[in-house]
Amino acid sequence: MSDVNYISQLNGVLRKFADDENISSSHRSLYLAFFEIWNQKRFPKTIRINSKQVMALAKIRSRTTYHKLLRDLNNWGYLQYRPTTSPHMGSLIELFRFDTPSDQKMDNTYPVSEQVPVQKLVPFNKHDKHNINLLQTFCPKNEQVVIAYFKKERRSSKEAKKFYNFYESIGWKLNGHPITNWQACARNWMLKADEIKKDQNFKPVSANKDYLHTTKDKDYGQPL
Repeated sequence: MSDVNYISQLNGVLRKFADDENISSSHRSLYLAFFEIWNQKRFPKTIRINSKQVMALAKIRSRTTYHKLLRDLNNWGYLQYRPTTSPHMGSLIELFRFDTPSDQKMDNTYPVSEQVPVQKLVPFNKHDKHNINLLQTFCPKNEQVVIAYFKKERRSSKEAKKFYNFYESIGWKLNGHPITNWQACARNWMLKADEIKKDQNFKPVSANKDYLHTTKDKDYGQPL
């Protein structure tokens, strides 16, 4: 694939968004998440994506919403979505070109006095580093992986399912941030479960219990 002009491509698609009444802020967010991955991979013809990683970048929590937005972008000509049936391989996305011809040296969106040479790749900065960290979000592929790990740690399948269902329901996040090591999170879960079980089994000493087995109904009229 010929070199993609980062600034021109971004400006081109933003202009198209502005003219498209169907585009919402959620569509823009999802497209820009794909664009970020595309840029980091140096603009190949297609990119293989992980839906959970993309949803984290786009701040989309609902999988149903994610697929609806993705179908819209596909149907409206912004990208081509090629789903996969393999659970081990991500789907393919091809983002269509909206950049100006490669021989154009300046971006005409701005006045001449404000123009700067067009960059092919965005400079690496702290925002890119943050996004890369998000892309490295790691979570189990499915429930069976979690069950196998819990069995390895000599824990029950029931406990594994509780762990998986809980974190699956909140998008595999901890304190609002994507989990980067689900095994470590699982070990913490096990430790907390042991502490709760220990607390439940602890029986405080009763102040009213008679450990000397004395008779409370004593007849003081009887001689000693």
